[in-house]
Formats: sequence, structure tokens, C-alpha cells
Amino acid sequence: MEVRLLADDFDFNMQEKPSCDWKTLSDDLELKRIISAMGNGDDLVENVCDQVLSHSLKNIEQIRYRQDILKDCISNSDTIRKLYKITCETKEQKSRLWSWLSPNQSLSINYSSSITLLKLYSEALLNIRNAAVRNSQNFHAKGWKRFIQMLQDELSDDYFTQVRALLNELKDEDNKGILISANLGNYCQGVNYVLRRKEGKHFWWHWSFSPEFNLAPRDDAGASDFGKRRDRAINESTNVLSQSAEHIGNFFLTLQQELAFYIGCLNLHDKMKELKMPLCIPELLSLRSENRKFDNLYDISLALTKNTSVIGNRVCAENKRLTIITGANQGGKSTFLRSIGQAQLMMQCGMFVGAESFQAPIRNKIFTHFKKEEDSSMKSGKLDEELSRMNQISDQLSPYSFVLFNESFAATNEREGSEICRQITKALIDNKIEVFSVTHLYTYAISFLQDGRQDVLYLTAQRSEDGTRTFQIAPGQPVQTAYGEDLYRKIFLQKNWVLPKTQGTE
Repeated sequence: MEVRLLADDFDFNMQEKPSCDWKTLSDDLELKRIISAMGNGDDLVENVCDQVLSHSLKNIEQIRYRQDILKDCISNSDTIRKLYKITCETKEQKSRLWSWLSPNQSLSINYSSSITLLKLYSEALLNIRNAAVRNSQNFHAKGWKRFIQMLQDELSDDYFTQVRALLNELKDEDNKGILISANLGNYCQGVNYVLRRKEGKHFWWHWSFSPEFNLAPRDDAGASDFGKRRDRAINESTNVLSQSAEHIGNFFLTLQQELAFYIGCLNLHDKMKELKMPLCIPELLSLRSENRKFDNLYDISLALTKNTSVIGNRVCAENKRLTIITGANQGGKSTFLRSIGQAQLMMQCGMFVGAESFQAPIRNKIFTHFKKEEDSSMKSGKLDEELSRMNQISDQLSPYSFVLFNESFAATNEREGSEICRQITKALIDNKIEVFSVTHLYTYAISFLQDGRQDVLYLTAQRSEDGTRTFQIAPGQPVQTAYGEDLYRKIFLQKNWVLPKTQGTE
């Protein structure tokens, strides 16, 4: 049996390593807060969501497959939570079984433990089938339909009846003992020991006149001999039972892990609805598209941290390969950049995004290059460290990747930093790599405007005339100031002094 709720052509693998620097990407986009909210105290859900987010999809059909399943999960959240609860309870009950299938135990103990485990699994499978089939008319996604149809086809009532009867017979629930056949070998020794099925109601009549042999109460050697003969007879059956238990156990493990991702999505969905923040299933554009459009896009991690609603932004970009964001200090530029990265990553994992609407192209890989504060772990200066990180990113880049810069290469002077930024950015966009860049480097920002490039979008952080930050991003060309005087006035000046105007200020 195959689960296939995360993809239609492969099962989820918790051990697969990310292809990029996931820790850096997670830290820069502040994904830990989002993943923690998805986990909601469940370590498995949190670990699974972290693993899924670190392996974004590149195929539109695979993403849509997961999106459709998520839509059904949101519409049938009670059923999904019930299915997940069954898998968790089954795992917990399994862990309580005493040394099941241990290689250090005798065949008899492993034989008995396998039967007990299969009984546990059969009841859990029945509960899963009933829970899923009971609400099957409410599921419309291809993945859910296939999963429910598989449960109906492979787990019929007759199947469970036969399984219960066989397991009870193997367990010797009627205390009639077990039936073993054997042949005599060349030296009158027992060979070819086989565990036989009992013949139902004719069992005792068939064997009522057979010879009997009773062991004396203290015949330890005889008991040991009989035990060895019994082990020979049940050896093959034990192997089959163990393999069956392992197979069904793997099914439950995969089902629990794949359901855990959707439980995480439901937890985050409920939390954002509690904060009255919009969510939407994004519209996917092809890999080669250079369009991007969204309405009321916001930083989910910021909303979770503040535990309240936050301001979103609207952008409509057509045929733009580079977006440069400039404007006032503390105006929401970095927050806007994080919201872009979060939405792109969540979209490519088949999730909803934090926006009223979101339309964007698929990207091969996603990278972030954010400024870092100096610390004792640095082996060189900040500029060298930034260049080293950029070198690591360039080794992994491919056409139609996505790179987010946040005040990169500002550790040196304006002229040098702008030239480094310009050359790197130009090389990226000339090689079909989409770039979003937050910068205070005016010379860098204005250089693409002077070149007359039509594939560049300029955005700026808005401010009121009195210097108040609106935290909204809107189309606007770079100006030669970051309005640092607003912060100076707010912090140091008690009166409304008039500061001398500088070039580029209002």
C-alpha cells in the first residue's frame, strides 16, 4: 500500500538532505517562527514541516497535486485530525509492546509479538478506512480519491474477517495447541517441520485416536526439545509475520509523516484566521515567466511574533527580472523582502501564502543574501564574509533561480559597494536569474535606471510628510537619502526644529 499524499510519484523521505543552505535560508526568512506555529507543540509535525519546506517542488503539476489535497484538508479538517490521531495512537501502542521482533529474543516470542502487532495494525487500518470512507464524498483531490479508493479495494470487510480468523488461529486463541508435521530423515531424525492449519470443526475428531505423549512435569530436557521442534515449525511463519508487520508499520509511519505536514498547515491556517489575516492558494506561473502579482502580501512570521494583524503590500510586475527596493530607514523594506521569500517557498511546497491573492512563477532554487552582524565566529572582515557567501551561492545557481539581497555589500564605501552590487546583480539577471534587492546604495540603485533597462521594477518604502512610517511599499524611483534625519529628530530632538535641507530631501 502506498500513501502518496505529498506527491503522486514518490513517498516522503524524512532523511533526505536539503540541496541548499537551509539554515541560512530559514534564519533570513524567519521561518522558525512559522514552523513552530505549524507544530503547535507536536515535535513530529514541526520536524516534518521543516523537512517539507526545505525541499520545495519545481514541477507545477506536483505543486497543484499538493495544493488540491490541502484544499480538501482545510474543508475536512476534523477528518484529517482524526486520521492523524489514529496513526499517533497506533505508534504509541506499538511502542508499549514488549520487545517485539527483537533479534535477541526466541522465535516463539517474536512469533507471538508479530501476531499481536498485526492485530493492532489490523484494527488501526479498519479505523482509518472507516474514517476516510465515511466522508469520501467530501474529498475531490486526485490524491485523496486514490488513497480512499485504495483503502476500499484492499481493505474490505471480508479481508478483515479473514485476517482476524487467521491471526486468532496462529495465536491459538482457542487453546487447542498447534499442529506440526515432520518427516523422518535418513538417520531417523525429524526433518521438514511445517506448521499446519487446523481443520476447523473436524480437528479434534481427526486426531482423537492419534498417539499421545505427555511430558513429565520436571522433564526440562524434553520441554527444551519440544521447544526447538516448535521453533523449527514456526520459523517460516515467523519470518512472514515479521515482514508483514514491517510492511504495514512502514505504511503507518509514512501516513503519519505525510498527514503531519497537513496538520501543520491546518494549525497555521487556524492561527492566521484567529489573527484575521488573509490566506490564499497561489496561482502558479511557468518557470520562464517574469511576471509577479500579489495583493495584501504580508510577513507571516511578523504577524505571529506580534500576535496581531500586520500591514500587507500590493505589487503588479510584468516582464521584470530585477526589483530594487529603496526608501526610508525602518520603513518595512526587509519585512517586505521576507514576505516575498516566505510566499515563494510556501507556494513551491504546495501551501497557502499570506496574502489575499498571489501569482508568481516557479523558481529552480531560492537563495538569500542578508547582511550579517559581526561576531567572533567571523574569520575575516564583513565584506570578505559577504563575498564568500556570494561565492557559495554562485556555485549552486542555475537559470530561473531566485535571489533575495538585503542591504548586501554595504560594509564598504558607497562607490565600491555599489560597483560590487551592480556587477553581481547584472551578471545574475543577464543569466535569467530573478533578483529582489533591498539597498541603501543610491549609486547602485540608480545605475540600472541610467542604463534604461526595461526589466527593472523600482519600489520604495513610503513615509508621511512628518516622517511617520506607513510600512507600505509602492512603486517609486530611488532618492539620495534614507531619511535618517527622521530617526535623529525622533530620538534626539524634543522640539520641532527645522533641519537644513540636503540634496534629495523634501
